[in-house]
Amino acid sequence: MKLLYLDELKGFYKSKVMAILWLGMPLLSLLMHFLQAGVEELPISFLVGLVVASIGGTLSSVMLSTSIVNEKNRQVYDLFLIRPVKRRNILFAKFLAVYSCLLIATVISLIVGVLIDVLTIGLPAETVMEQIFESMSISLGAMAISCSLGILIGIVTSSVAAAAIVSIYIGNQLSLLSMLPSLFLPGINPIVFSALIGITLSSLFLFLSTSLFKKKLS
Repeated sequence: MKLLYLDELKGFYKSKVMAILWLGMPLLSLLMHFLQAGVEELPISFLVGLVVASIGGTLSSVMLSTSIVNEKNRQVYDLFLIRPVKRRNILFAKFLAVYSCLLIATVISLIVGVLIDVLTIGLPAETVMEQIFESMSISLGAMAISCSLGILIGIVTSSVAAAAIVSIYIGNQLSLLSMLPSLFLPGINPIVFSALIGITLSSLFLFLSTSLFKKKLS
């Protein structure tokens, strides 16, 4: 499992998509500061978490689904039929590799967003830490849903174009389930809700993915 994870991580963090996320998301944090000039309802750090989860999650979902479809079409997984590798470990390694890369992009972007809030709004340290934790929780829940769904889409589709299109539309919509209710329903604890939805849906998608994957390779 560890070797599979490191191999997938090496491949994903060298990809152009991850380079765009790691460099583009912090720059987007700065851009959002200027676009939000005069509006103080939502801190930059909170908005950055939502944007990173939406854009980063969607791109990662597309990357995972198309990667799996490509490998299926090239019959890469046939090699694992003669090796002592658990089928679920292949998918879990992909999920964890992309999720790790997304986590790095999210942390960098949130740090930039928090620094902007501190310098422009002058938020106290206690408030800043609370916002970081809340934004991270919401972002991680949404991205877990997007990544796990991307794997499921890659398993059930055979066309790269179809996998990309479905990932963009369905992945982005489902990832919002962990974000929007906490924004419009004040009585909901956003951290608990995001964690609950993220863990439930991502676990369901990964379970379905591994079950279908085993059948396709058997």
